[in-house]
This record gives sequence, structure tokens and C-alpha cells, in this order.
Amino acid sequence: MKTNTLDFDAQALRERILDLAMRGKLVPQDPNDEPASVLLEKIKAEKEELVKEKKIKKTKALPEVTDDEKPFDIPDSWEWVRLGDVVNIKGGKRVPKGKSLVDYKAVKPYIRVTDMKENTVSTDNLKYATQDIYDQIKNYTISSKDIYFSIAGTIGKVGKIPDEISGALLTENAAKLTPYDINRIFLIQALSSNIVEKQHEKILSQVAQPKLSLIKLRQTIIPLPPLSEQSRIAAKIAQLFALLRKVESLLK
Repeated sequence: MKTNTLDFDAQALRERILDLAMRGKLVPQDPNDEPASVLLEKIKAEKEELVKEKKIKKTKALPEVTDDEKPFDIPDSWEWVRLGDVVNIKGGKRVPKGKSLVDYKAVKPYIRVTDMKENTVSTDNLKYATQDIYDQIKNYTISSKDIYFSIAGTIGKVGKIPDEISGALLTENAAKLTPYDINRIFLIQALSSNIVEKQHEKILSQVAQPKLSLIKLRQTIIPLPPLSEQSRIAAKIAQLFALLRKVESLLK
């Protein structure tokens, strides 16, 4: 019988950490934190102002999250929200018919789902859009302030855009999420959790083509903690994931 091996499933531990975090059980709540309900009111006002300034389009109001949809209880200071209520969502764009991307550095990088790795974008094998391609799809860029979320091919890849390729063009197989006043790292963590994955699996099991529509993405529900707690959760997850990576490398 072997006694010197360790049964270590890093991925299962990551999922467990994210699950505890989304339930409000990873860091303690602070009664002095401004509740998420107040944050939602601020986001609503911010959206109205952006619509007035014509910086974003007015979207149809999303339905309230019903009790039947809530997978578990969350702390009193938190709120269940639909993704479209806390981020602005816009699709990417396909390369125009008859045009091809190039391997050399041209006008703009074009981010594909295959470039989306480890919650960021790998720049190792980037393809680029030439001027004629860029001129046709220049309204479909993504910046380092945004988050990507893949909606076709491999669904559910989520991450940030490195500063050096901010302004890159985005594939039609992903959506651009622009958060309002919420922690971007916490949002990536929430969208990486089983809560979101299970919702999307259920939707995809009911459609013939494995593609998540932008409407369904907007309707996705996530738990929203107070802003200060979002930062504490994001930092704690990052700390625990770093420890897991150390253990993995030691075991290798």
C-alpha cells in the first residue's frame, strides 16, 4: 500500500473555494459595509446617466430574480442580481466574409476563444486584423477595463484583457462585459463559479446549437456582496489560489 502519495485535486479545491465565496462563507461580513441594495441603486443611477449621455443604449428591463431561481441563501447584506443589471453586455464580431487575419502585427489584434487562457489572453499566437478588416468591424473592440466571456465553442471562458492589447477586436464567439461600479476581479470569480456554469449547462441542454445568446447571458444570476466585501473576497480567493499553485508545483 502506498503511503507517500497525496490525493490532491486542485481543480476540485478551486471550485470549492469559489462556491464558499459565492455563499458568503469565505470571509466574514462587516456590519459597517454599505449593503448591496444601496450599490444597486447607485448602479441604476449610473446607467440612467450613461443612457442620457448616449454612451450606452437603453435596454429592456430584466425580470426580478424569483425565489425559485435562487440556488441557496446568501447573507442579508447581499443581493441576487441578473448579470445585465450590473454590467453592460455587447457581442463581438466575425471577420468579414472573404477576409483573413494575418500572423504579423497589423492594425489591431483579433482575440479568438483559443487565445483566452487562465482568465486572461495569451499573446503567444495572436492573429491580427489588417486595415480593411478593421475599418469594417472597428466598433467591436474590447479594452482592459472590460471582461470577456466566451459564448460559443468552449462556453464560459472568462477573464481580463492585458493592457498591451487593450482596444483589440473581439470574436463573435465571445461577449464584452463592461462592469458598472463593481469589483472586476470578483466578477470574473463569480462568472467562473459553478453557480453560473450550472445555469448555462441547463440552457445549452435545451438548444440544438451550443451557443449562449446575449439575452440568456444578461439573464444569468449571480450573488452580489457589498462593494467592500467584494474586494475582500477577491483578495482571499487570489491568496488561496496562489497557495494551490505552490502545492501543485511542489507535487510535480
